[in-house]
Amino acid sequence: MTMKVLYDKVMITFKGFDPEKTHVIQIEQSLFARWDVTINERITLIAGSNQASLLVRPFSAKKPMIQISRHISHQLSLPILPFPVQITYNKEKRELRIGPFLSVLTDHPIEKMNGTFGTMETFLQEMKTLCEQKGFPFYVHKLQAAKDAGHVEGYWNVNEGWEHRSLPLPDVVYNRIHSRAQEKSAAFQDYLNELHALNIPIFNGGFLSKKEVHEILADKEELLPFLPDTIPLNKEEDFSAFIEKHHVVYVKPSFGSQGKNICKLTETAEGWVLEHSKDIKDTYLFATVTELFAVLKRTIKHRSFIVQKGIPLLEFDHKKIDFRILLNKSKNQSWKITSLVARIGNAGHIVSNLSRGGEMKNAADFLKSAFTENEALTLYKEISKLALQTANCVIEQRADLFGELGIDIALDTNKQPWIIEVNSKPSKAFQGSYEKFRPSVKSIIEYMHSLYDGGKPTRP
Repeated sequence: MTMKVLYDKVMITFKGFDPEKTHVIQIEQSLFARWDVTINERITLIAGSNQASLLVRPFSAKKPMIQISRHISHQLSLPILPFPVQITYNKEKRELRIGPFLSVLTDHPIEKMNGTFGTMETFLQEMKTLCEQKGFPFYVHKLQAAKDAGHVEGYWNVNEGWEHRSLPLPDVVYNRIHSRAQEKSAAFQDYLNELHALNIPIFNGGFLSKKEVHEILADKEELLPFLPDTIPLNKEEDFSAFIEKHHVVYVKPSFGSQGKNICKLTETAEGWVLEHSKDIKDTYLFATVTELFAVLKRTIKHRSFIVQKGIPLLEFDHKKIDFRILLNKSKNQSWKITSLVARIGNAGHIVSNLSRGGEMKNAADFLKSAFTENEALTLYKEISKLALQTANCVIEQRADLFGELGIDIALDTNKQPWIIEVNSKPSKAFQGSYEKFRPSVKSIIEYMHSLYDGGKPTRP
């Protein structure tokens, strides 16, 4: 039999009750009647994994509201909530749950000069504002042990600034840690284990390497025509055979991002020319493959790199073009495209990444300006379909949750699409224009709410 769970949005206030009212919850009369509770009935108030057993009393107010003592607010690690908060009342279990509490896990430092999270700030402010509109308490926190304490040390937004304080454990966590070393640490694994033990979902729990993504996608026969030939940079004989077969290749870090540390190798009559993504002016000539391989291995040391066939990319005004597709999970757990942009590189540059000086345009507008209307529509549909196929393929082979992916797709000179990269931590730097909230923020919050199981028996 399905348990009856009632949803409401209410103001929650804290009062300095006299000692005998410390463990009392006062409920506005219309809610009191709707929930069908009785005076001095005992209910459990829950915030995160913290809870308090309280006696019910009705009181008169002009809007839906509950009042608890400041003592209980401290016990539950509740911040001041200046907006109507979603609550769920489970009548059968006599449980009143605040939230969900949604949180972003990050290693991004607070900037000392202005107290912001730097390039993440605009995104986090959008998350906070939209969460408040929906009645979801939102905060930011960093890696820490929290299971025994029942709370986390996090950052709660007050007057557009971030206040460091104790907060209830989150109900859902969105992982935005940027450090691969931190994600590989024992502390991070302990943190994941704690969340799992508490049945707290976390999504985008790990980086995707280029090597892993290629291996996953290469197992899908229908995606093979869209995958550039790729090998790991390990043995000289494999490297030599590969570059002599393809004549133009890219050497990329398996865990690289933002177009950093990428080399383009081009075969010429004099030998192999190396260009680096960091500098478009300097080129280096190597007479033999052995010499080239030795320099590459000495440079990369023990880091993982791949070698990828160079695609003759579509260019306009000598600028390379590719497309970044941002996909988010919807509340029904299916992928949807929330952004599709064309990235236009600097003239003569080997990559098109925005962080390397490229620019961005709406993909539909760009395609219409470059092709006939029918061609533009066909290409837009092909790119979109390929991105969705890629996202579905990746998550089929991963045990962890992903709620967001950034996929880079390029067109060659014959207008065939190629899968260039899949990124589980797409940039949150402010890009483009939108009325108030970027579509991905809306989708992320919608997905986080879908993972929240408010009031179900499986929650502690």
